[in-house]
Amino acid sequence: MFDPLRRLKYLPWTELLQVALVTIGFTIPIDWLFVQAVQVPALRPTIAQLFNSPLSLLIFLGAAVGVGALAVAIIERWFRQIVITNSSLWALVPCLALCLWLRSFLPESVFPQLLTPVLSFESLIGVVLGVFWKGKSYWR
Repeated sequence: MFDPLRRLKYLPWTELLQVALVTIGFTIPIDWLFVQAVQVPALRPTIAQLFNSPLSLLIFLGAAVGVGALAVAIIERWFRQIVITNSSLWALVPCLALCLWLRSFLPESVFPQLLTPVLSFESLIGVVLGVFWKGKSYWR
């Protein structure tokens, strides 16, 4: 009997979860550095104006695209045992979504969350765009 979910069993889920954790681990210091830059009095008005403009949606979408692209770059660089295919790229998306959801439980006072996207529909679309934009040579 044909089992359509059989292919899901053979995907490298543990390695993809590790990639997602490393990716979110890289974004935490980037957020922290951005918060430190916001606290510089010379930069504060410019950054506040940027985040209060309609351009802020593009900034947050760009950050989500960057998270997806960073995950594929981490696979290419450090997780060479993962065979990157269309299926593994699609499996990376829920792993990143899970890690973004878990990231939302970290306290804001210790781990600020300015650029790292919060799990939402828009950020999920950005992550998918980033994963498949960076990984386009693997799914063609």
